[in-house]
Amino acid sequence: MKSGNINQFKHLSKFDNLKNFNSSMEQWYVDIHQQKLLTKSELIALKRLVCFSASVFGVCNAKISTIVSATHNDTVGISRSTFKRMLLKAQEMNLITIHHTFNHGKQGHSVYVFNEYPSKNELNSLYATTEPLQQEEIEPPKTSNLFKTNNHNINTYEDNVIPNVPAEFQNLAKCYYSPKQVLELWKCVKISTRYLAYMNHLEKINLGIRAFKQCIVNMKLGYKVRNIFGYFFSILNAFLDTEYMNIVRNA
Repeated sequence: MKSGNINQFKHLSKFDNLKNFNSSMEQWYVDIHQQKLLTKSELIALKRLVCFSASVFGVCNAKISTIVSATHNDTVGISRSTFKRMLLKAQEMNLITIHHTFNHGKQGHSVYVFNEYPSKNELNSLYATTEPLQQEEIEPPKTSNLFKTNNHNINTYEDNVIPNVPAEFQNLAKCYYSPKQVLELWKCVKISTRYLAYMNHLEKINLGIRAFKQCIVNMKLGYKVRNIFGYFFSILNAFLDTEYMNIVRNA
């Protein structure tokens, strides 16, 4: 492949728009967090590469030195070897495809192409037809010590309404879990967003609903979830990581 301007590689993009690219990355981040596929430094390297892949959705041909240098602007900083380790792992995950370019017989900049999250079309169809799971299909959740609460009469609320849990969230979550579990799930949302002053109450509700739907979809696809609260919390954090990177990129 011949070296050239980034626009020369538009045909390699797997995404129609930036929203689709970000949505795909959110799902990759969930797997990376849940399965600990990357170290913290490698995750910084990946997220910086994602930032450089916004103009042509999911495609980047920047120099490694340029990308690595950009991580130091946030006073975090990674090394060139860390970036290369991230690339090797990302290739093994089939997250990234690397194309090598040449110019007058000499090797030029590599082109990094992000791949769609596996079963993306299946995930989209499941979102549209999500139905309540039979409780026996999910291993009973175990409450973490992080989420202690006074559970007195929690399953006998009047009209089955859970105080201090937004109706939009509890109406969805109650299709799958008991009022006690729904309250713990909403606590996950509150804890993950407690320091985010820029988010209003409605945005937090929408975040919780979106993350909960992702949980249900993943379980329908066969993910083994031993602790629904920990898994839900990891998805919330993955979504917030993506949102943070969008804020940084657009600042």
